[in-house]
Amino acid sequence: MRRSLCAVIQPRAWALFLGAALLLPGPATAQQGSWIVTTGLGVASSPPYEGAPNYNIRPSILFSARRADRPYRFTPPDDGGSLALFSSKHFDFGPVLNIRNGRGDTGKLVGFRKIGWAVEPGLFLDVWPTDWLRGRVQVRQGLLGEHGAVGDAGIDFIHTGRRWDLSIGPRFGFGDARYMNTYFGVTPAEALASPFLTKPYTPGAGARYAGVEAAYAYRWTPRIRTTLGVGYHRLMGVAADSPVVAIAGARDQYSAGVSVAYSFGVRIGHRH
Repeated sequence: MRRSLCAVIQPRAWALFLGAALLLPGPATAQQGSWIVTTGLGVASSPPYEGAPNYNIRPSILFSARRADRPYRFTPPDDGGSLALFSSKHFDFGPVLNIRNGRGDTGKLVGFRKIGWAVEPGLFLDVWPTDWLRGRVQVRQGLLGEHGAVGDAGIDFIHTGRRWDLSIGPRFGFGDARYMNTYFGVTPAEALASPFLTKPYTPGAGARYAGVEAAYAYRWTPRIRTTLGVGYHRLMGVAADSPVVAIAGARDQYSAGVSVAYSFGVRIGHRH
């Protein structure tokens, strides 16, 4: 499960962020706002980086926005922070943002270079053949800690109800050679410095994982909802073949999280 704007911002800043959102005027109705903005806070347990053998518990921020003239449709929490600049009955398109945690050089990764946290801006496309079936693909470019390009795709079977929502569907991830070398490669210098890995490894572009995500949400009011999400990813291809994963990591990656979100309307332009 990808985190929606993960824990690179201090929890106090999150509280200020959500508090400001709660103070903004405008109910979550299409008649009284140009955009419907959803923001919230959550807590999630997941590997700190792809291929990690351990799990961290961290807070997270959620953010999404849609045009107010479009009906509400439930979307899974692993979408990332997104803004649907173009929205129609069958398509949503716009920018997306993901934040990826860094990787240290301790334990069995001693001798490896540290990888800092990365910001991944990109674009997403949702395709809705029906109200209960959605296909999604997003492509992002890493900045700061890593500079590779990654993509994630999935299909979701979605129930949008009056009080509760449900989604489940498969996931698939891929990365270019620069990303795969950053997280799964072993340079000659690292192989020489590491007491555990002795051979360099240079993966090319390819698949990162295949998995499944499921989520359940309950709307307490038209504005406030609670969402539970769980996910399972299994590393595959050149990622799974990496000695970093075989000796210092794990192919099976699990995640779970809970969040509370608040929706409000934002009017753009002057009232006539």
